[in-house]
Amino acid sequence: MNLLFNKRDSIPALIIFLSVVVFLSSCEQQQYEPNVSAAPGGGTVTTYKSYTLTSAAGTSVYGRVVFYKYNTAVTLVEMGLYNTTTGTPYSAAIYQGKLSESSNTALKPLDSISGATGAFSSNKYFTINETGFYDKLTTYSANVKIMSGTTLVASGNIGSNAAPVAQSQ
Repeated sequence: MNLLFNKRDSIPALIIFLSVVVFLSSCEQQQYEPNVSAAPGGGTVTTYKSYTLTSAAGTSVYGRVVFYKYNTAVTLVEMGLYNTTTGTPYSAAIYQGKLSESSNTALKPLDSISGATGAFSSNKYFTINETGFYDKLTTYSANVKIMSGTTLVASGNIGSNAAPVAQSQ
């Protein structure tokens, strides 16, 4: 065993190893600033229409649904709900007609909503890939319903049934 390990020979090797480590770690490394700029027109969506979602009888969940025009073929939908319950999933969909007509015909099912955040569970935006959807939004007779199981918790008219509470062209 003494033939393989000699304390006298290992001390210079240890000193050389530590010197190399100190030398390599003391070299100046250039610190680059992060590039936080986006390509022209990238990262911003400025054309939108926002509609109010009010609480259903016996609930306190309310919020807004916002439709953004990404381009002529893509409309982004963002949901923001308040007073949701953590651990409770909520479903959302766009339904035909006015709320007062109580239509059960879902035109566009949207993503589920997280009870913890009040926003879509999987992505910030739900994407509607339909050419002209945003441009025709004001002509649609539609509404949005938020459900917890089979119970309506919040809803609101959109399109020709309600004026947007906020918008930007």
